[in-house]
Amino acid sequence: MINNRKKQQGFSLIEVLVVMTILAVIFGLVVSNVTGGQDKAKYKQAKIEVQKLSQSVSEFYLDTGSMPDSLDELYNDNGDAMWMGPYVKEKELKDPWGEPYHFSANSQHGQSFDIYSYGKDKSPGGDKLAADIGNWQ
Repeated sequence: MINNRKKQQGFSLIEVLVVMTILAVIFGLVVSNVTGGQDKAKYKQAKIEVQKLSQSVSEFYLDTGSMPDSLDELYNDNGDAMWMGPYVKEKELKDPWGEPYHFSANSQHGQSFDIYSYGKDKSPGGDKLAADIGNWQ
């Protein structure tokens, strides 16, 4: 009796599809975990940068006796003879999402001034990792 069946070489289409599906699920889980971690890191980075900018504004005030009109004055000499800056690097004036930090010399939150970022959603409000980040928090 002769065996007409040839030896199987390679994988069947079903086997390949099952492996591809498993890999796609694993890849999806890894990407979602990594992306969520990046959002959390950017949020924490923004909180730290807001506090650093607050300290820089306070230092500017101690040197010049007045509040800056904008955060740009922390980097660019405003012509005041007492200006001892720069107080920050120019790149520190943008949040982790690439947007400029906002500054108001008239605080709405009981501070001497407000410095804030609109966060991940780049618009006022939001919650959790998309919430606004300010020096009053």
